[in-house]
Amino acid sequence: MPPKPESRADNTSPARSTTTPLIQNPTEHSDAPTPVFAHLDAEQARTYSLVLAASGIAHGLFHRNGRWSIGVARQDRAGALRAISMYRAENPMAPDHDAPHPPASPRSISALYVGLLLVVVYVAVTTSRQKDTLISTFGADARQIVDGDVYRCVTALLLHNDISHLLANLVGTLLFGTLVSGYCGWGIGWLLIVLSGALGNGLTALWYGDQHLSIGASTGIFAALGICAVMAFWRRYQHHGQRGRSWLSLAGALALLGWLGSSPRSDLAAHLFGLTAGFGFGGLCLWVLDRPTSRPMQTGSFFLTVALLLGSCWWGYAKGGP
Repeated sequence: MPPKPESRADNTSPARSTTTPLIQNPTEHSDAPTPVFAHLDAEQARTYSLVLAASGIAHGLFHRNGRWSIGVARQDRAGALRAISMYRAENPMAPDHDAPHPPASPRSISALYVGLLLVVVYVAVTTSRQKDTLISTFGADARQIVDGDVYRCVTALLLHNDISHLLANLVGTLLFGTLVSGYCGWGIGWLLIVLSGALGNGLTALWYGDQHLSIGASTGIFAALGICAVMAFWRRYQHHGQRGRSWLSLAGALALLGWLGSSPRSDLAAHLFGLTAGFGFGGLCLWVLDRPTSRPMQTGSFFLTVALLLGSCWWGYAKGGP
């Protein structure tokens, strides 16, 4: 029997189910049920546990990193989803466990480090006597990318024209970068943003083919928006009572593209391709990673992201950078 929660347990820890014992760490029990409802607070876990118990569905409660999840046997998954969906339909004002929760772990500040990196690169480039050479070497020049300099798809994400360009992208980085790292983790999340942003730049180069230079983190920011939209869509679509609202996530992303990404000074094609790439990588993440990932996978993804950035910069210098 696991230890009891801390001294306020009367109102903050879910009541124990009469169908299965409370399990606090599923990795310690090989026969533990598979989590099906995740990211719950204590009140949500208590309510859902009572609903499943009333439906006669055996389940277990798991507690990890300050959040609760509920697991059921594989053959009971459909019944559990149906029972909770019926409860949600009958109680529309009940707390929504699918709403994204503000991350409270170190992943919530990872966007600050990325923002700091953008500032450092901006200062280094703008104070250099070779600013124009640096931008021409590492910017997303469509012709050069089509000719094989694909490293530019990555390095262009780090460059900015002026302070207003930088500040606008810092706001987007802090907002959408934090959300993606909250959904996917601080390692996988940023790897997805860099990959989808680079893909967006590559597609933009193919679209223009020649005579087009693009720089800035905005392609990656709109990619992050696309990832967030897909994650929010799928979490709602999984529950029948919310399927009608699930499409609002995708529609909202397109609306933001029209509002923020189509100003006269913006590169609409790059933003559109970034958003599309984010949709794709977000869907791929959902397909491949259907459960919370381990710290080694997050760490490995982080170092892979760093290697991708450094490798792209090294490639640029080797090609004849300043």
